[in-house]
Amino acid sequence: MGIPVAQARPVDLHVNLVSERIMLRVMVLPAVMVAVTVLAACGGTADTPVPAADAPTETPAATRRPTLTLAPRQLQAELEGDGSDVLGPYEMGRGVIIAFVRYEGDGPFSMTFVDEEQGLVKSVESTPGPYNGERVHSVFIGNDGGLAPGDYTVEVEAAGPWRIRLFQTRATRGQQPEITLAGSGDGGGGWLQLDEGEYTMTTSHTGTTDFTVELFDAKGLLPYQIVKATGDHEGATKFTVGGGAPGENSQAGIYAMGVLSWGDWSVTITNDDAP
Repeated sequence: MGIPVAQARPVDLHVNLVSERIMLRVMVLPAVMVAVTVLAACGGTADTPVPAADAPTETPAATRRPTLTLAPRQLQAELEGDGSDVLGPYEMGRGVIIAFVRYEGDGPFSMTFVDEEQGLVKSVESTPGPYNGERVHSVFIGNDGGLAPGDYTVEVEAAGPWRIRLFQTRATRGQQPEITLAGSGDGGGGWLQLDEGEYTMTTSHTGTTDFTVELFDAKGLLPYQIVKATGDHEGATKFTVGGGAPGENSQAGIYAMGVLSWGDWSVTITNDDAP
């Protein structure tokens, strides 16, 4: 898991003595490189460098000081317990947050995010155990009924041991189609890179409950629902990336995929414009 690491070049001091006057010239060239861990659907990781802003040009010392631009903070929290509990608060920024949940009890289980005004956002609805899944959420200002940037506590209702991992980071690249993901139950979470063009999502699902597939823009926007079906399902759905307005139509960029299911599923995304 990548943790932001700031690196700065050493400060070079050049001192000249001129006519009994000492002039100190300091040049600071800050540079920051942050390693961001991009989570793959299978649980593996790959390090993605995020470059900082260019170093500022030299200006007279009397006008301004050099500044250091830091990359956005990440939320990476490991939670565990046995039975019901309330933990946090944890700060969420705009983007996408993924919750990995493992519950080993037999009784009902639920996980809820509670904001500073006691607003509730259900992540995992009360279900019989055991439960092992991933939930993906968008975080942005004005997200009615969803998560907005701010501090949240995590409220867990459980009758047995559980572990939760909260993961939020700024993705800078993802896997390009053709992409295939498969699983059982709630899942997804892999980063995808979609350029403008036409795509086909081929899906299959085995079970009696609802099956949905959504794409979550890494910049933090309403998710785009591509597939919704009930029960056993096989099909292909075409969708377009580009055109229209952000938030209305999916735009070229980085996406996390979220799947809601109680059964076995598979999703394949192909680029119809690929040679």
